[in-house]
Amino acid sequence: MAASAMYFFDRKFSLLGTGVGLMALCVACQAPSGSRIPALSLPRATVAIESLRQPQRVERSLPLAGAVTQRLAILNGWLYQLDDGTGQVWVMSQQPAPAVGAKVYVDGVLRYEAIVINGADLGDYYLEETQRQLAEPEMPDK
Repeated sequence: MAASAMYFFDRKFSLLGTGVGLMALCVACQAPSGSRIPALSLPRATVAIESLRQPQRVERSLPLAGAVTQRLAILNGWLYQLDDGTGQVWVMSQQPAPAVGAKVYVDGVLRYEAIVINGADLGDYYLEETQRQLAEPEMPDK
């Protein structure tokens, strides 16, 4: 019994020492204040623009990614067109639109605007932006 109790305490203090050592290492390896640590670019789960034109997706929050191909100032904000290689969609934003060519991640709610002319629905889908993040520029290969 004494041997098993001794093993338990040795293991417990060994793990505690390892944890304290790792914390000290993390603190010691921090970058000096003011320096920028390169961001780790992880792929984000997004929805393909070509799959947006489905009525069951309307009024749902969706993540998109792509490049800005056009932008247009409107009365209450901005519109910009996003292209992900599978299709294009207009994004409505209250913030100034990103520059043409910028790569962005956008979260927003899919909307449908019906435009009926002579009984034919010529409406289209668009995304109402709720959040946007510019994609980190890719590092050139050396």
